[in-house]
Amino acid sequence: MLQKVQVFAIEGFEAAVIGTAIRGGNEVLVYDGYLAEAIALGLEPKAASLKEYLMKIELGKLGDKAPVFVFLDVTNVGDITDSVREPGTPVH
Repeated sequence: MLQKVQVFAIEGFEAAVIGTAIRGGNEVLVYDGYLAEAIALGLEPKAASLKEYLMKIELGKLGDKAPVFVFLDVTNVGDITDSVREPGTPVH
């Protein structure tokens, strides 16, 4: 049986959820940052950016239990997938 885990979600951002991550030992939701930004600009309280919206809803008070926002950069995918390394070589 799967263990239930409590995570904090931001109401209205369901479409931007892309998964979960571990942050400071806590499982947290991971949001697509670009989609979350688009959603935030249309919500109340009005904000000029995702960062401003998150500050207005005081997300920072959650500390290590706060969700993570990932801004995917597809322009560097070729740099990663075209690389050849020996098995076990660390990638930085």
